[in-house]
Amino acid sequence: MSKITNTLGQLIEWFDRHHAPMHQDGGVDEISITELAGTKVCTFHVNAFQYYAPGTDWSPLWYGALLGANKSNKSLYLPLSFLKVGDIITNYTVGIRLNVVAGDTVTADCALIRVNTGDSPTKTSVTNGAITQLTADGFTQAAANNDDETVATGKQYALEIKGTTSNVSTTESVICFGAEVTITRIM
Repeated sequence: MSKITNTLGQLIEWFDRHHAPMHQDGGVDEISITELAGTKVCTFHVNAFQYYAPGTDWSPLWYGALLGANKSNKSLYLPLSFLKVGDIITNYTVGIRLNVVAGDTVTADCALIRVNTGDSPTKTSVTNGAITQLTADGFTQAAANNDDETVATGKQYALEIKGTTSNVSTTESVICFGAEVTITRIM
């Protein structure tokens, strides 16, 4: 909700209706904003993956990222490049498909991480920012309801996806399609 008054203290705008008092010469009084606050909940779709070794670990596909058979604890990242300082990351859902047949071992994990920038960058897992590990065959929209994380200067954020596949049937795989990240944005 916003409230705009002129220099005489007269109300000009309230709930997006404009009432600007005019001077006799046709001019409008000076306008000053005295209050402008609010929040907006936004959900962003994220699918711009960052690969360590494309084609040898995770491989790019037109619909996501693929981890083939016989891979152990391989990482893939989804940077959250849409964030602004002051945004509050509240939760996310990641779309993952596991291909598992009898005897195969396939796992997938995802965690919200904070990248602490500087000369020696580090990463920190956000509290309650991990999904429950996936092990069953099929497609899953796995959700995490992390503790609210306020974006600060000098911090970057990403989803870190890790996959492991055995080499029993040779058809084991993990496919990550992307994620939906919900934030609260201060207006």
